Amino acid sequence: MQKNVTVQILGSQKFSEGHEDQQELSVPGTFYERNNAFTVVYKEPESVSGFEGVTTFLTAKKGCVTLNRKGSVDLLQEFQVGARSISKYSTPFGKLWLSVLPQRVESDLTAQRGRISLEYDLFVDDNFVSHNLLWVTIKEDNPHESL
Repeated sequence: MQKNVTVQILGSQKFSEGHEDQQELSVPGTFYERNNAFTVVYKEPESVSGFEGVTTFLTAKKGCVTLNRKGSVDLLQEFQVGARSISKYSTPFGKLWLSVLPQRVESDLTAQRGRISLEYDLFVDDNFVSHNLLWVTIKEDNPHESL
């Protein structure tokens, strides 16, 4: 059964040139368990440039997290510790080959809430771009909390 949730995302990147960047956002989404995997689905907010009309699917099962974006961009990335994953990133401006090399892939999810934590290096066309940390927290919306 799908549940309405709040998805909080915190990401940080340390780029090869030395500068760092952080993003934080909170969005509504849905969350469900199927075939021993948990999936959270949310629409990227209009405020995130380049992701207008994009729906993101994050699926976690033991030792593996999959990120799938559909809409004005298309991307399918798989995160498993020590396994380099190569994917095609399609945008309205063209295509890029991305790869990720995860050092940490953790998920602690229940039917009502949980978190996903990723640490990985990002490459574009085999060139190192950034070292990334991503934390996703999922919490079931409770309509009775506001009473």
